[in-house]
Amino acid sequence: MNISNTPPDSIAPSAEAGTPKPRGLAGLDRRTAWLRATLLTACLFGLVISYPVWLTTRAVPLLPISKSFPILPSPLDKFLFDAMLLALVLAFRFFRRGVIFFLVTSFFAYCEDQNRGQPWLYMYWVMLLFTLFPEPAAIAACRLAISVAYVWGGLQKLQPAFFNRVPDWFVAPAATRWHWPGELVEVLRFGIACAPLFELFIGICLWVPRFRKAAIAAALLVHLAALVFLGPAGYNYNQVIWPWNAAMMALVLVLFAETIRSPRRATAVSAATESESLLSLAGNLAALRRSRPALIILALYSVLPLLSYVGYWDSYFSFTLYAENQAKADIFVTEAFANRLPPAMRAHVHKLRQAYNEQLQGPFVFDFQAWAFRELHVPPLLEPRSYLNIYHHLGRYARDPNELRMIVSPRYGPAVFYQGNIHLVIPSK
Repeated sequence: MNISNTPPDSIAPSAEAGTPKPRGLAGLDRRTAWLRATLLTACLFGLVISYPVWLTTRAVPLLPISKSFPILPSPLDKFLFDAMLLALVLAFRFFRRGVIFFLVTSFFAYCEDQNRGQPWLYMYWVMLLFTLFPEPAAIAACRLAISVAYVWGGLQKLQPAFFNRVPDWFVAPAATRWHWPGELVEVLRFGIACAPLFELFIGICLWVPRFRKAAIAAALLVHLAALVFLGPAGYNYNQVIWPWNAAMMALVLVLFAETIRSPRRATAVSAATESESLLSLAGNLAALRRSRPALIILALYSVLPLLSYVGYWDSYFSFTLYAENQAKADIFVTEAFANRLPPAMRAHVHKLRQAYNEQLQGPFVFDFQAWAFRELHVPPLLEPRSYLNIYHHLGRYARDPNELRMIVSPRYGPAVFYQGNIHLVIPSK
């Protein structure tokens, strides 16, 4: 990618004529303009695809940040969502005001329902916030944010559940739908099993000059594979992460591709885009130190995922997508309970085929994640408080406490059994 850090001649007037204040993406160095355009476009696509989760009148219960937080009724919820979309569109012309309005309204919407705190939105939100800081700290913060996302994505996958489940599931379309040779499927399975190492390599080696091109190539390969296997030709699943994978490829190129400038423009680098030539880690950290607020935000963004291992920071904000180490829950119901559910919910009740513990489980399981995903177009929040919220919502259909049970397995600590108003810790074996 040819990303020059000097604006085209048509938008770079001489100092004698007076330099106009940039409006939107005009008058910016190309790297910054591409960064802003990528974030705005990807965020816009993600919001449109996930439209149902932004409504307050829906089947899946809301999970506000607190019971007293105000919830906008319909049609005000639609007006808020339309205003968020409009802010992103207007930000192409009036960047700062549009982004600030979007950040404020989207944060309010998240406080209405924590299911809206999706990992892709969290990353876009933080990076858009960084773009409001002065250059070169803005570019440096975004580079480091991308690197941190890859490092944590790799670290979160380094646990047995990922290796036992994800590689076989991920490559299944190659064997069952595309009928690729068994040897090639095995190679793919091994490649997926190496994904944690690939992500760590990308996050670290983007900062190593001799390995940077290899890290960029690895990033493109990882996200292309995700688009192939999760896209229309494969599982055709979780459409909201399709633009995220495309955006990640674009962001890696925009932020880390080497610049190509003609000698005529080589001396025209402005102080505002000094970070353009600072592709080293030390140079970007030095640039970031010029903005203490950006440095503090990046430090929190980088360190808080540590708390996810003990349940004090959300997995979605810790880059655990497809890592298989989020909190999990199973909801067990009786046949009579299932028959009282609305048809859209009853379609996700399945009979257990294996023997079960009659004291803790039940003859049927309600796949609440599949139901919520179908209703919201995004996965629900994978945290114990979200599971409890759905469990209490289901309680309205129960006529007897024995009809509805739930077992929650948090990321840290023992599993907990729920039945009616009773909850018991299940001793570990």
